[in-house]
Amino acid sequence: MKAEYYIDSFKELKEKVKEDENNFDEREFYFLIEEIEAENHYLFEQAEKHPKYNFEPTQEVPESITLDALEKLVIKIKKFIKKSQPFDPEEELDRMFPDRHNEDFDEDSMSYDSVFGGD
Repeated sequence: MKAEYYIDSFKELKEKVKEDENNFDEREFYFLIEEIEAENHYLFEQAEKHPKYNFEPTQEVPESITLDALEKLVIKIKKFIKKSQPFDPEEELDRMFPDRHNEDFDEDSMSYDSVFGGD
């Protein structure tokens, strides 16, 4: 597919989030990233077959230009996801200081040897 399709899809998802910030579902963005990365794999294979391909986008290898644009788009999408995720102080504290009384707490991962290494 053309890069414009993915760019338009990203714009649509961004508009959807702007209209209703509570409607943010990062899975939709990650699904788009997966689609783009699958396309990147195909484009890389096509560009790699070209005798003048040298891992830089050039007019001589049109696939390389599309590949470069899609790689930059993936970076933009990931930045947007990170910026748009609501900050949850409780979740952040749970991540930093796990509750030892939770069922899924892993005592071994918090042991001295696990954190600082064995002697």
